[in-house]
Amino acid sequence: MNKSFDNIVIPLAFNTKPADDIPLVAFLFSRSGKLLEKTVVRGDAVEFKTSGVNPRLYKVMVAPATDKKIEAVQSIAELDRFKPYELVLDINREGFINPVLIPSDFSILWLMRSCRVRGKVIKNFSLGSVSQDRGICHARVHICEVDRIWWLISKIPDRIISKIPEIIATPQWPFPIPEPEPFEPPVFDPVGPVISELNPQPLPPRAGQFNFTAASEFTARSPALLNRLTERKQTLEENASAPAQLAAAQTAILASPKILNQLNSGNTAAIRKSIVENFAIFHPYFCHVPWLWPYFYRCDQVALAYTDLNGAFDITFKYWNNGDKPDLYFWVEYLIDGIWTTVYKPSVPCNTYWDYLCGSAVTIRVTDPRVRWECNDVIDGDIVWIKTIGSSASVSHIKQADQYSVIQGKLFNHVGLTDVFMSGGSSALDNYRRPFGGTLNFVVQFGSGLPANGMYYYRWSYRQLRNADLSNSPATALTSLHKGQALHKAYTYEYFDMLGHKHFGQNTFKLGPVALNGEDDLYIIPPAFPASSPVNAAELSPLWDQNTITASVDSTQFADGLYEFVLELFDVNGNKLAAIPKPIFQVPHYTSFAPSINAPDEYLLVNGVNADGFTMSARVDNQRCEATIYKIKVNGSEVSSDCCGFVPYPPNANIEVAFRAYHPHNFATFSFVVKKGTCNDALQQGFTNVSGMVIGSAGNYTRDSNSIYREGFSPAQLLGICVAGGKAAFAEHVYVTALATNGYDRLSYLDASDLAAFALEPA
Repeated sequence: MNKSFDNIVIPLAFNTKPADDIPLVAFLFSRSGKLLEKTVVRGDAVEFKTSGVNPRLYKVMVAPATDKKIEAVQSIAELDRFKPYELVLDINREGFINPVLIPSDFSILWLMRSCRVRGKVIKNFSLGSVSQDRGICHARVHICEVDRIWWLISKIPDRIISKIPEIIATPQWPFPIPEPEPFEPPVFDPVGPVISELNPQPLPPRAGQFNFTAASEFTARSPALLNRLTERKQTLEENASAPAQLAAAQTAILASPKILNQLNSGNTAAIRKSIVENFAIFHPYFCHVPWLWPYFYRCDQVALAYTDLNGAFDITFKYWNNGDKPDLYFWVEYLIDGIWTTVYKPSVPCNTYWDYLCGSAVTIRVTDPRVRWECNDVIDGDIVWIKTIGSSASVSHIKQADQYSVIQGKLFNHVGLTDVFMSGGSSALDNYRRPFGGTLNFVVQFGSGLPANGMYYYRWSYRQLRNADLSNSPATALTSLHKGQALHKAYTYEYFDMLGHKHFGQNTFKLGPVALNGEDDLYIIPPAFPASSPVNAAELSPLWDQNTITASVDSTQFADGLYEFVLELFDVNGNKLAAIPKPIFQVPHYTSFAPSINAPDEYLLVNGVNADGFTMSARVDNQRCEATIYKIKVNGSEVSSDCCGFVPYPPNANIEVAFRAYHPHNFATFSFVVKKGTCNDALQQGFTNVSGMVIGSAGNYTRDSNSIYREGFSPAQLLGICVAGGKAAFAEHVYVTALATNGYDRLSYLDASDLAAFALEPA
């Protein structure tokens, strides 16, 4: 009989009643997949208000409502991650819908388990000679569950499947991204692009994945693929940067005639079958090819956590009771200039914790240079601890007086230079070779007793002491370093959204400049806590970094040379303070950085037993390096008349190799390499390759006043293992590395390099 339905009522129950009640929500879709209605399942039936002639014209799906994110579902594809059960509707002779029973396996699946996820977000910071891992506070950690999408392999376009054998047979490292990207976005969105690859977790082999078949299953086509794989295997093994898992995967494929046969068949159905059966083997390939990720992996966020003041996080989420352990992926955001910014987001499949053991600790190591060392402990008292330039150049590791050493036969003065990021010198003194350049931030921590009426403002000033060649510059008065620059200090605070979830926001307090009592460019000393006066932050749980960037200056506005930087203090009325007790001024401990020590007199404007302020000297240099490779000379003359590089030579010739590695003030190192063809000729490289500082002669090479390095070689020395043939091709490469730092990193944009080639042939 025909019946018109004013609404749709479906009797619904579990085939086996679950131990715990499971709230359900039902979705009504058109046959084309359009969402028409969703409703909560009440009692033993689901009722839709949608009217129709025949309910069988619709798709009806039921899923558990335990995850509130299901409320945002608008499509069948989005509903898929909630493990829905699709109802099959049957109408009886009276025109009503027969009762539908949900299978027992769904009642078990929908009983969700709890998984505790804990860990720490850290970053390594170098401070002078000290290198420390420090927790990153108030970072936002996104926790995602990764699924290997076995059931979608059948939906991958043939043109994508057909590319898999080529990727396997001729792997390049790193894998190139084709233009345009060859995929059409699937029905879900993958987590975003690679930023870095840290903490990789290998995919554990599954039972039966490595049962290879006999060699008799080869077809006539397989040897072609086998030969190409064998050729590429050596290339991967020689590439030190290629992951070991990739070479291991190649070995496994070479050991399986069945896989080789399927890949080489040209049949997309056979290739799909091989992928499904051997996914764990192919995984090292797929995880390093970003444009393949959307087809083989899905990443859904299951939790959001914030780190505490020590960088730790601890959160619990629910996951499906399907007999599998969660596979978790982590990515991290950090507040930079008030904006949540991604600072850690490695490739998804290569950095997933497969079969994560709930409750085990995860360490996330961030390397993004924008993440600063923050959330330090409060120090008690009226203390002004002048710490660093940038995040790493400890004040105690800046040479404050003239001190000389001999480097490559030349006298070198270390005054005003830092040893940050340096290693491998013949003595501690040799390592003080870095000047400062770029934007310089002066980092200070103030004690909990400040600000007070008697010590309320600060100001940085500067003057040039010497020129770039360290000759004395004309005497000048101190000048404000700030020049009216506005400085703000940021703090975080907590707030809760409408669902009761906690989040962190950011606000700022303006430190200055303030003009008072005839003094300009005064800046407020920030209190230990932003809730204190004069900030009086009203937000919930306001906190800020105890490190304060007290001045930020573009040093490229300075002439190169040695500078004095002075920090002075003022009372609440703007009066400059004098005769301040020396222990108020602190500097880092030379070896351990913390705890601080009383600033030595060389860092003070000494006034008897007291001090009028803090002072330090630092060398500024923003000069660029230069690098040039010159044509080969034979017996003192250039014999290559064009750019093609062929160098004919007579017997017993003197073959001169020359290059220029230059920095105006010698603040650079260089490396020069001569590479013969594809040979690794250790004897020849011992003669020709050299490195050092651009200050004097190095190795076999003599440096002239124009910073040109020259050395003559016999044909036998250059030809080495190729001497029997009398000819060989060579590549020359010189790289000049600037030593200047901004205290965060080396200023690599000041580097220079050159590349050339030549070929020796008998005249």
